[in-house]
Amino acid sequence: MSRILTRFPKGFHWGSATSAHQVEGGNRGNDWWRFEQQPGAIRGGARSGDACRHWERFDEDFARARGYGHTMHRLSLEWSRIEPGHGRHDAVAIAHYHEVFASLRRHGLTPLVTLHHFTNPLWIADAGGWETRSTLDRFDEFVRFCAREFGGEVDWWCTVNEPEVGAFRAYSEGVWPPGRRDDGRALGVMANLLEAHGRAYRILHDEDRADADGDGRAAVVGFAKHLPQFVPDRPWFIPDIVRASVEDRVFNTAVLHAAVTGDIALSIPGVTAVNRHVPELERSLDYVGLNYYTRWRVRSFARVPHVARRGAPLNDLGWEVWPTGLGEAARRAAATGAPVLVTEHGLADAADALRPRALTESLLGLGRAIEAGTRVVGYLHWSLMDNFEWSEGYEGRFGLEHVDFADPARPRTPRRSAGILARIARANAIDEDLAREVGADAGF
Repeated sequence: MSRILTRFPKGFHWGSATSAHQVEGGNRGNDWWRFEQQPGAIRGGARSGDACRHWERFDEDFARARGYGHTMHRLSLEWSRIEPGHGRHDAVAIAHYHEVFASLRRHGLTPLVTLHHFTNPLWIADAGGWETRSTLDRFDEFVRFCAREFGGEVDWWCTVNEPEVGAFRAYSEGVWPPGRRDDGRALGVMANLLEAHGRAYRILHDEDRADADGDGRAAVVGFAKHLPQFVPDRPWFIPDIVRASVEDRVFNTAVLHAAVTGDIALSIPGVTAVNRHVPELERSLDYVGLNYYTRWRVRSFARVPHVARRGAPLNDLGWEVWPTGLGEAARRAAATGAPVLVTEHGLADAADALRPRALTESLLGLGRAIEAGTRVVGYLHWSLMDNFEWSEGYEGRFGLEHVDFADPARPRTPRRSAGILARIARANAIDEDLAREVGADAGF
């Protein structure tokens, strides 16, 4: 009998993740759709278009996920579909999401529902988006509506996906809508998204009183935090050391600290700092969602400030494949005192050449973190299927399943990694035979 290398806790959640705009298709009422129409905005001139046609194909997609041994699925509700105008709710979209939750229940998949995954209704964007305080009030209303409408079907909620990424990609780098390059605005948006999480946390606990799965908890609420490591590319060069430290402080430390203490303290050199205390943010994590993909080597005075280690294996987007990082990131996220749920992890690898080994080694590292005392309650792979990867268009193939975007009505094609993860999920463990099969280094 093959020796078990790592065993995961009883009741561990296994699954995958998606977001509405990236897979549903036809989301024309949000700021991302409009942004995609601009020449040069998306790699290769791509547009989300029909995406994966998950809007029509959700039931068959969930059936396959269950067939892989998944027990949880992360998805998002598209705000612009549910509320296409302020206070105006679309009965067809609402009925559709009820069907989605019924399908998840039939297939034995616990839903983890994200309420804000980067997209904003046009009426929100045109009123100033997350730069304006009024958007927090409008988001409060949306959260309250969702809690009352879907609370009987949903217990696990993710308020906001990666507030730090959304703010900096849109307002510092300018590669996401609204395409601005202003670090001061980026900090302000990031602060507003953090406050929105705190307020949503309280609303969900107040409004969702229905225990959908009968475990005694009606609402389990957190956010999803992208948690890369920042290391100086040249550890002997003081500017690299300083820049890596500053970026880590604002991107990682400040976000996690805010959700524990309620203190938002965001600062970067040359920009007015943002400091405020938000009582709703204090202890606002029933779990911390961990999104992890890579580490960033920071290089000062360079056109490209984040680089990969020379000679390192790279995914299709040029990111370093570094399996050790998942366990390290989980340990850091757990320092909040909340249990960790890996809400995204994966790599862009159309050929599925690196993913089987990287996935197995990453989960071995996660298992070691758990054995050392880090409380991790689940692992959700990004993504169930290839999808529209924001400014990367269709170049980043993260899916356990291949999607033919020339005809997204064609059957999905499982990659080898789908079977690897299925074996781990069904056994709730990794054994020597699997590690040997994928060439994983069990002692990395």
